[in-house]
Amino acid sequence: MGFLNSTVLDWAIGIIFIYLLLAIICTTINEWIAGVFGIRSTNLAKAISQLLDAQKGTDPTQTFLQEFYAHPLITGMMAPGKSPDAAHPSYLPSRTFAATIIDLVTHAKQGAVTFADFQQGVQALPPGDVRTALLALMRNAAGDLDRAQKNVEEWFDDTMERASGWYKRRTELITVCVALLLVIGTNADTIRIARILWTNNTDRAVIAEKAKACAENSANMQSKCQELNQNESQTLRSVLSWPSEDESNPEPWHLRLLGWFLSAVAISLGAPFWFDLLNKLMNIRNAGKKPAKGDSQPDDRTPPPPPPAPNAAPSPPTAE
Repeated sequence: MGFLNSTVLDWAIGIIFIYLLLAIICTTINEWIAGVFGIRSTNLAKAISQLLDAQKGTDPTQTFLQEFYAHPLITGMMAPGKSPDAAHPSYLPSRTFAATIIDLVTHAKQGAVTFADFQQGVQALPPGDVRTALLALMRNAAGDLDRAQKNVEEWFDDTMERASGWYKRRTELITVCVALLLVIGTNADTIRIARILWTNNTDRAVIAEKAKACAENSANMQSKCQELNQNESQTLRSVLSWPSEDESNPEPWHLRLLGWFLSAVAISLGAPFWFDLLNKLMNIRNAGKKPAKGDSQPDDRTPPPPPPAPNAAPSPPTAE
């Protein structure tokens, strides 16, 4: 058996699959935390406030931001029966944002709105950041309302890209904390996992086959990776568990801390990273397999056709 189907490759696949499984669990916990504490909705509210807060509204008693949140297109996306902070949506389509802005600027005009209506409404706004931004966006619209609305959508999308960076930085600390708690709770010690998979042929084979099944179902990766039969569950418990008191040669504490650190760093890279790497190794592993006997490939060992019998009549000449 060559390198492509070697112990080393299955060993690496087993470690990557365990990282993938733990990263999926970590992502699930992160999403739960983000939902409970409203991190996404808070992040969106901050981004919208940055866009609209420094602008007086058409009503002198309200800011433009207050008028925006009072618009039916926005109130319809709020969660009913909750406080304003908790009711804030976690996602807002750019088209909805642009339609709300245009409707506010044109004072909810009845009938079709034209570019001239939009331009007149923007020019009538009190001085402020929104008025300045909308005037700049209209200059590139060439008198086309659809193009002006597209410019407003892109303005919102650009802000959302920055907001995504804020969200990522805000959740990085949560991810690290969750990863550390997860590896300690499951004793996901990379050094111990690597040793077990290297010395236990059965565990290594079971996990490698489970990794193969997961890689073949990319459309339903998360559920497929988490579906474990009894044999696979028992194998993972032997790899991801605290050793019993009578286990021989327990890991020294300094190596265990190093193993936990390596696992936490690996999990923090995220499930997509490990799934892509798992697919690449699976392609290498599958490339080393011999083709099935029924494959239509030339066989150099096929004997040549028998020579013609002696005294056989010569073949008739072919017509040219």
